[in-house]
Amino acid sequence: MNTQLAIWAGKTAGTVSRMIGNGGSTISGVVARKLDGKFLRHLRSNAKEIIYITGTNGKTTTVNLLAHLLETSGKTVLTNREGSNMVTGISATIVRNAPFIGFMMNDVAVIEVDEASLPKAILECQPDYLIVTNFFRDQLDRYGELDLLIEKMKDSLKSVDVKLILNADDPFVNRFSDLQTKNIYVGLDENAGRFQSYTMGESKYCPICQKEFTYTTVHFGHLGHYQCTCGFTRPQTTLSAEKIYQGEKGIRLTMDGKDYPTTLKGMYNAYNALLAICACQEMGMNTKEIREGLMSYHKTDGRMQEFFIGEDTWKLNLVKNPAGGNVTLSEYLQTDENKQLIFCLNDNLADGEDISWIWDIDMELANREEVETFIASGKRAHDAALRMKYAGFPEEKIIILPDMKEAVLYAKRKGYPTYIMATYTCLTSMVTILSQEAGKRNKRDGFIGTFTIPFLSGHPKSLWRQGKYHMPKKTIRMEGNLPSNRRNQKP
Repeated sequence: MNTQLAIWAGKTAGTVSRMIGNGGSTISGVVARKLDGKFLRHLRSNAKEIIYITGTNGKTTTVNLLAHLLETSGKTVLTNREGSNMVTGISATIVRNAPFIGFMMNDVAVIEVDEASLPKAILECQPDYLIVTNFFRDQLDRYGELDLLIEKMKDSLKSVDVKLILNADDPFVNRFSDLQTKNIYVGLDENAGRFQSYTMGESKYCPICQKEFTYTTVHFGHLGHYQCTCGFTRPQTTLSAEKIYQGEKGIRLTMDGKDYPTTLKGMYNAYNALLAICACQEMGMNTKEIREGLMSYHKTDGRMQEFFIGEDTWKLNLVKNPAGGNVTLSEYLQTDENKQLIFCLNDNLADGEDISWIWDIDMELANREEVETFIASGKRAHDAALRMKYAGFPEEKIIILPDMKEAVLYAKRKGYPTYIMATYTCLTSMVTILSQEAGKRNKRDGFIGTFTIPFLSGHPKSLWRQGKYHMPKKTIRMEGNLPSNRRNQKP
């Protein structure tokens, strides 16, 4: 009876929260858990098989891609697509999926799980599969030392009958190999593709003896082909990508001589695709089904998402740690076209209140002639601008606009392709803003669905629409070295 009350109360709380404009993505889970302390155990009543996906980077993309692939093969899937990955968020997913009485059985549950929440999630509901993407330094104010976090995750798996799908190229993930579990390893071959090198990298030291690894190949960060004199080395892969090609429509992977074209942009997404493909093969999907799913997948969550604004293509990506910042910059700077960069930086709890990680991003890469403007936005816009100043960026190119809407309008007026890096709590707002601006182009060009009405392309705007969105009267520029404080340093 408590369970049924928990579902009803959770649904009611979620509905009320959305009605008053608070979103309601996790409140239903919070309420349900107040009435049923181990509510997550009911995930087993919602799915025949359960897949957890955890790690620092790539969780949400891997979850959404895998869920899509399984759905296109005809399976019913329960998943937390929006990325609410703590136990309350996962519980909220169960509440939303449940009817008013009982539960709705799905073929598979594909669940993103926060690294620090994994032990509790496993205690309440054991998965059949666990996918581990990678580990990078991330939000240390929330999680503490990375070594300690990994050991806690491993401890939670010691008595669990689970099949692990592990990224063999990450020595931190390889530490799960000593568990008495069924392990599947995926990775990229040594000459699979060309990745940007950085002057600022992650630690490349052995987690066993602390000696420096010998690398025959580094893909990015500390991911690659490594070995140590103590015997800790990259494991033999079960599934590997022989080649990765970057095309206009997305990356294409070659495995076992077969091509897998995707709509994913960015070389680093090869790992996310590889992990999802491996899970699909384990679930019995054939090559044709996987290929069809990869080609029909479309991203709408701000992860390397494209928007057509004015006459230009804008790109948006989530950045929450140095590794994410570096791979994003490498993708943004592949061409020598004139462009603008926007860095939206917040320090809310979900972003991580300690923003010192921005100093470990290789921002010096962006100090290039074709980068016309750098716009710093968000609550910590001045800190983002200060980082660019010390990266050697000319001060006349640095614009500080904390309001993200103003930042977008300013960049739009300049008329260059624009590339945006955004932290967690900036991402959703930025997707909304960019979608609205892209929608104006569609309306101007006469788009109705997928059809174009050419004779409306030159339709004049009414006077009220011309004045609806105006440029701010004053743009704040960097002016020398002003006094600063840790909460919002002003260059």
